[in-house]
Amino acid sequence: MNGHLAGVPGGTLYYQTRGTGPALILNCGGPGNADTLAPLAENLHDTYTVVTYDRRGYSRSHLDDPAESASIARHSDDLRRLIAHLGTGPATVFGTSFGALIALDLAATAPADIATLIVHEPPLGQVLPDAERQSFDLNLDAEPDPAAALNAIAASVGVKRGLTGDGPASQPGGGVSGPRPDDIELFIRRDAPAIGDFHLDLNQLDAMAGRITVTASEEGRGFYPYQCAQRLAEHLGTRLVELPGNHAGMIQQPAEFAGRLRSLLP
Repeated sequence: MNGHLAGVPGGTLYYQTRGTGPALILNCGGPGNADTLAPLAENLHDTYTVVTYDRRGYSRSHLDDPAESASIARHSDDLRRLIAHLGTGPATVFGTSFGALIALDLAATAPADIATLIVHEPPLGQVLPDAERQSFDLNLDAEPDPAAALNAIAASVGVKRGLTGDGPASQPGGGVSGPRPDDIELFIRRDAPAIGDFHLDLNQLDAMAGRITVTASEEGRGFYPYQCAQRLAEHLGTRLVELPGNHAGMIQQPAEFAGRLRSLLP
């Protein structure tokens, strides 16, 4: 694993690369960072140059103004700049949850930068009837404990008890640990509310026709992200592909998840 920095407006992004081959960017959800999907990356780096990164303000990604606001459009512009920084041409992108919204926005606004897109359970409420939409507008004023707010979100999207965010709070014997407290606070205060503010121009995805795969978790049926993925797949006229585990399957079952994900990659 190699760590690097890439400049973006107002700061720098920290990113990691593993392996050699075509670029494959893994964009995690919740308050995850470059380490969150490291086990998944380890199962894919024999074929790809796998890139994971800290979103702006998270962990090792520096911001000139730590109090700045950030929209999903700003995050997708960071992803576009990261792809340009890599200098390898259009990248294959896998995005899950909040990271899937970022990837979809990039697909809509800069389709030439993405060779293939795989999205996993994006919480894209606009594809659901109004009565089925879910608010993620949890903030520190309404819930003074960011970890409690994060646990509430996790439960609502089908992540099993004992987990925080999109992954384990800890793993016996080492491995990926849970999200950092500062990152949890940033996600609850800044990024979770941005989900409700986001609206995707679905017609703009026409430029990505045949290059988008929508996936959902085998254990996620009946939960909000699965329902969003199902409706998005229907809108795009493509089949919904199920992947192992629940909403956090790529973290909890990285080897099995990678095996199935590999069949969808170019």
